[in-house]
Amino acid sequence: MILAEAVALGLLLSLYLSETLGFVAGGLVVPGYFALILNQPALLVGTLIVAFITFGILRLISRFALIYGRRRLFMAVVIGFFFAQATQLLAQSPVGEVLLAIRAFGFIIPGLIAYWMDKQGVLGTLSMLIVVSTIVRLLLILIHQGQPIL
Repeated sequence: MILAEAVALGLLLSLYLSETLGFVAGGLVVPGYFALILNQPALLVGTLIVAFITFGILRLISRFALIYGRRRLFMAVVIGFFFAQATQLLAQSPVGEVLLAIRAFGFIIPGLIAYWMDKQGVLGTLSMLIVVSTIVRLLLILIHQGQPIL
């Protein structure tokens, strides 16, 4: 139930702010998911690391191949999926026990963040993601009257 509320609030707020300010918060569904993990810094860091790796690889591929529009989005999501899955597998391995907490959240989220960082810039995307996720988290706290959220 909370996931649906977080995504719905994130969608509404993202749509409103993207129309008024012109920046997207890493995709329409991303702030809702991020709002749920704001109290888990290792997941936040892991997700952003995977997003930056995906962003870098997407930029590198763009030097050698023409990828635009849906293909670019597809490439970002696939690359993000691959590295997010790698963090999940690493966390389950004996070597990864030390890094167990640092892993990506979700499989599509890092790719969406990377796509929007590529499209509108790193600073604009991350700024909007932080603002919208924080507002969504605060709204969830108000709606649930301070009850623990995940």
